[in-house]
Amino acid sequence: MSSTQEAPGSALRPQKTSKLMVPGSLTKRARPGSVDLETGLDAKKLKMAPPETKTSSSNLNKAKSKSSMNISSSVRGRLTTTNTRQPISTRTTLSNRNVPDRRATTASALNRTDKENRFSREKSTVGGLNREKSTVSRPPAKPSGKRPAWDVKGRLEDMEAKFAETMKRVCDLENEKKNLETDNEVKVEIVTQTTKQASELRDQLDEKEAEISKLKKKISEMEDEHSTEINKLRRQLENEEFNRSSLERKLKSLEDELSSKQTEVSGLKNSVAELSSSRAGLEASLQTTQADLSAAKTRITEQKTEMEAKQAEIEGQKAEMERMREKLNWEETQRRKLHNMVQELKGNIRVFCRVRPLLGEEVEKYGSIKHILVNTDASLELVKNTGNETESIAGGLNKNMKYEFEFDRVFGQAATQSQVFEEISQLVQSALDGYNVCVFAYGQTGSGKTYTMEGGDVNEPEQAGMIPKTIEQIFEVTQRLKEKGWVYTLQASFLEIYNEEIRDLLATEKNLKYDIKMTDSKGSDVYVTNLKVETVASESEISKLLNRARKHRAVAETLCNERSSRSHSVFMLRISGTNSITTESCCGTLNLVDLAGSERVKESGSEGQRLTEAQAINKSLSNLGNVIMALAQKNSHVPYRNSKLTHLLQNCLGGNSKTLMFVNLNPKEDSFNETLNSLRFATKVNQCHIGTAVKKVK
Repeated sequence: MSSTQEAPGSALRPQKTSKLMVPGSLTKRARPGSVDLETGLDAKKLKMAPPETKTSSSNLNKAKSKSSMNISSSVRGRLTTTNTRQPISTRTTLSNRNVPDRRATTASALNRTDKENRFSREKSTVGGLNREKSTVSRPPAKPSGKRPAWDVKGRLEDMEAKFAETMKRVCDLENEKKNLETDNEVKVEIVTQTTKQASELRDQLDEKEAEISKLKKKISEMEDEHSTEINKLRRQLENEEFNRSSLERKLKSLEDELSSKQTEVSGLKNSVAELSSSRAGLEASLQTTQADLSAAKTRITEQKTEMEAKQAEIEGQKAEMERMREKLNWEETQRRKLHNMVQELKGNIRVFCRVRPLLGEEVEKYGSIKHILVNTDASLELVKNTGNETESIAGGLNKNMKYEFEFDRVFGQAATQSQVFEEISQLVQSALDGYNVCVFAYGQTGSGKTYTMEGGDVNEPEQAGMIPKTIEQIFEVTQRLKEKGWVYTLQASFLEIYNEEIRDLLATEKNLKYDIKMTDSKGSDVYVTNLKVETVASESEISKLLNRARKHRAVAETLCNERSSRSHSVFMLRISGTNSITTESCCGTLNLVDLAGSERVKESGSEGQRLTEAQAINKSLSNLGNVIMALAQKNSHVPYRNSKLTHLLQNCLGGNSKTLMFVNLNPKEDSFNETLNSLRFATKVNQCHIGTAVKKVK
């Protein structure tokens, strides 16, 4: 329905070609902004007609719009039917490939359908052309002239002519609509028939596919049976081939065996011939052998007589060896006695002096040791040099003063651990012979006491101290004395005296109380209660024991020494031996003592706990000096019990032991006074004459 209207006062335009859609066309013609004559006439009629006429005119426009829509839909339906029919025929053709028995029927039906479609299309095309011609035709144009406004009757006649023409066109369009609807019904019926045929063809296709699947299954079963039969025949063939190859190998082996037997028979024949020829030679050699046997029997009789004489001589030599063994045991006993006499002649208490070399920054600071001069193996000089000989004290005395000291042995800064141990090895032998032996190191802090007794780096054998080297010698000697019937048992313990309290460095239990007690009422020997004693059988066991004790040792850093011992350590080794041949027995004790160094509190910078330790160390060393003074002066009372250290070393200092003291000297010139005090104390010890050590026998 057209909705475009002109304004009420607009004039009529000249007649033009109709702008309505041509029947059968798919698109409308373009209308560039202008209104055609028919639209303008309709608008005029609506304005001039009464209300009833306006209503009928709008209905007419609605009918015209409907007819236009039906025409376009019929054309689109025709095109859609034409386009969709081809896939149906294509599917029908594809389906007919699988249904050969119904091809003729389907082809004839399709041909008939195509003819009907073609006839209907031609009919509709002719009708459309006729309608298009009727639609396009126009009444002859009237002379172009505009009626004047007062000619209302003329203008009304023109409008009635236009209206009649429009009604005629509406009738033509309705006829065309009826034709298109008839054509559409025919097309629908054809599509229905075609769809029905397609479904039938699909059913036939499904049946054929089912039949094909059955045939394929049957073929697969036949192929399986065939392959099974082929495999069976192939296995039979393989078995036959295997049997044939086995028979061939067996035949070949039999042939080889036959050949070898033939060769063996020929060899046996040759051997028989050779044996026959050698028989004569054997008979001749048998006679010769019998003659030799007679001569051998005569010689055997002579050798038996000679052997009896040698046996008697061996018995005599065994008796001589037994006598020599007894003599050797007697000589071993005499050696022990003479060795003890030599040690007694050297003195039961001896003093060795050792000077520590300069280390690290000390070499850069001092260059060399100038104030300590080692003159001989038994003497040294201590020189105090101010560097200005013109200065004098109280009447011109020179400040450069010399102090001479003599000891049993003096070791310079170049002496090695092995050279030092060579001098004390004889005391270790005395411990194996059943005597008490004590070796202790004395000196100020940082003078090398711990290095002398325990050594330096455990991985460097050359730096091993007196304790490791002593253990090594003890095990070497005990192993050698096994040939002479001696069997030794070694029991070790390790303790320290820290702030006048005894600590067990091998203890596994804590909070135990340790006291020094006498073994008997005569006070001949002392022991420590609750002290852990471990039996050792090899050097490695003692090395582990020493490493364990070293970890528990109390050490700390001071201004004088970065690793200063803050306690006195005592390593005790009890040596018990028995001789199964001579029934002798002995029991000796070896005490190796590393004394804490004396220090001046002002120089060491000790405070707090370090100050308490320094005071305890100096006090115990002072009591040791008092004991040495009492022994030197042969006082009736010796204050052993004033200190745990002197109480523990009572037997070593009191005469029932062979004692050796190392006095270690610090090479720094800043420690001149401490060095002088240590040398004076060592001189007092060297002047002491204690009792004779007694051998202990079980």
